[in-house]
Amino acid sequence: MSGRHSKEAVAQAGGHTSPDSNISVMQDPNDPDRVIIRTRKRKRTGRRSKRKRMNPVLRALLIVCGVVVFVAGSLALTLFIAVNRGNVNLHRVLEGEDALGKAGATTSEKGQVVEYKGHSYRYNKNVVSFVVIGHDDESSYAVDYGDRSLADTIILFTLDTSTNKVRATVVPRNTWCAVDLYDENGKYVTTNDMQITLSHGVTLPTQGDCAANTVKSVSRIFYNMPINYYFDFGREVVANASSAIGGVEVEVLEAIPGTDYAVGDKVLLEGDSAYRYVAYRNTDAYESALTRQKRQAQFVRSFAAKVRKLGARGLLDVYNGVSSDIVTNLGVSEVAYLASCFATGDNAELETVELKGTTKVGKEADGIEYERYHLDPDSVMENTLASFYVQID
Repeated sequence: MSGRHSKEAVAQAGGHTSPDSNISVMQDPNDPDRVIIRTRKRKRTGRRSKRKRMNPVLRALLIVCGVVVFVAGSLALTLFIAVNRGNVNLHRVLEGEDALGKAGATTSEKGQVVEYKGHSYRYNKNVVSFVVIGHDDESSYAVDYGDRSLADTIILFTLDTSTNKVRATVVPRNTWCAVDLYDENGKYVTTNDMQITLSHGVTLPTQGDCAANTVKSVSRIFYNMPINYYFDFGREVVANASSAIGGVEVEVLEAIPGTDYAVGDKVLLEGDSAYRYVAYRNTDAYESALTRQKRQAQFVRSFAAKVRKLGARGLLDVYNGVSSDIVTNLGVSEVAYLASCFATGDNAELETVELKGTTKVGKEADGIEYERYHLDPDSVMENTLASFYVQID
């Protein structure tokens, strides 16, 4: 038999199609030893053609949906990565000098364990902390020295990442404490006791440097706890952030000049009205700074309760809208992590406390009298333990 198909095989096929109707076998009329095998294309039925056609509107809708799903997935992945990176970066270990022991508490393991008033406490390694600083943009100090404005709002935030519970401790702006001082070239000169508000008004190059100096004083107040981070801002952030969430509702604690509401009224504050409520202080009234900080704590609680409902992404949207006016040493990952923790924690009623103390009036070298707020040692110790430690007995 020839290496090609035999004539008999072709004869058997009879030039007809094979059982598979799409294949035909025939003899080449110009070459008896050559067989031609052809494959026929299937005819598309009308039914199949209709199945392949898609409504252009439906196709466009599916494409849009696919893009939305892809973008949403990408954003979720980005947020997840940022949150986990921030988790790693934010936690700090207690180390160094045992300031709690020197303050009268019984300590061991270099301050990791504390005995105080019959109870035992262990340092909470799940705690992260940062200080929110609201600086005064309108005082003569700010006008004369630019970025070196005074710190009129100082709040220590501590977050227990095992429960996502946030605690806010208000440090009175007249608190008498140790403050580092610098010369006109930004070189350290000495450390003196003075109002903590002045820690933000030192002669340092940038607003961030001034904020870091305030944080250093806050850490000293809390027995050198590892407090390193800050958010520092002024009027624009309060006004714009309150407007971004549709206003902050409060029950008025103090009538503010230039407004038409009275004590006890329930008002929705946003924009300049929000800033006026938290910033106004009657400088001719004794302890007016303490009266103002109660309004500030109230505003922070109401703001936190409302913004928490937005979830982590919504909170980040608000932050991104005002971030250009915020000075911070936290990166995007750390901010995302804090937003995620706050949005998922039980913080509908943010716990806010104020350090207790006594106001005394002292005369400075320039002959002007200033209020000095001397902190109560028990209040500082109790709030330090509540913020950074866990009771273990």
